[in-house]
Amino acid sequence: MNCHHGCHGCCDHGTSEALRNAESRNSTLSSENTRLHNELTSKSTEAGIKSEQLVSVNKELTITKTQLTETKGELTTTRKELKDLGGLFKKLEIESNDKDREIEIKNKDIKGLKEEVEKFEEENFNRKFKEQEEKLDEFVNKLGINRQKYRDLLKFYQQWVRFSENYNQDKIDEAEEGIEAIKDELMSNG
Repeated sequence: MNCHHGCHGCCDHGTSEALRNAESRNSTLSSENTRLHNELTSKSTEAGIKSEQLVSVNKELTITKTQLTETKGELTTTRKELKDLGGLFKKLEIESNDKDREIEIKNKDIKGLKEEVEKFEEENFNRKFKEQEEKLDEFVNKLGINRQKYRDLLKFYQQWVRFSENYNQDKIDEAEEGIEAIKDELMSNG
């Protein structure tokens, strides 16, 4: 039998070549295995880092959830306090309105009392003035003073009172001059 390489006897060429092919394949597979093992180690390291990051993120998430729960509690408390404050404000507003009404009523009462006092004072003044006028009439009759001069004097005194209430100094001065002129005339006749 002849070998395909042209050998005349039995040869190991086929076996050797198969062995070389197997060794080459084994070397390639070994290199591939080393490369894959290195890649697996790298991926395991990355997975470890990612796992640590995931643990860290989970811790932060837990802290954030706790803070969120606390914030929700504070918000609920703040809302309740705000509602309570709104109720207090409403109550204060009602009390303020009540006080305003009381003040308005008291002001009306004071105004009414003031008007009554003014009316009483005016009536009292008019009564006293009338009494004095009557006494003066009696006195004028006893003295025999000219009634026209007396009425003129009375008119000047009334003007003086009226102008004094309005603080009209020019008119006050005119009334005083009239009073003094009549006094002078009465004194010289009398």
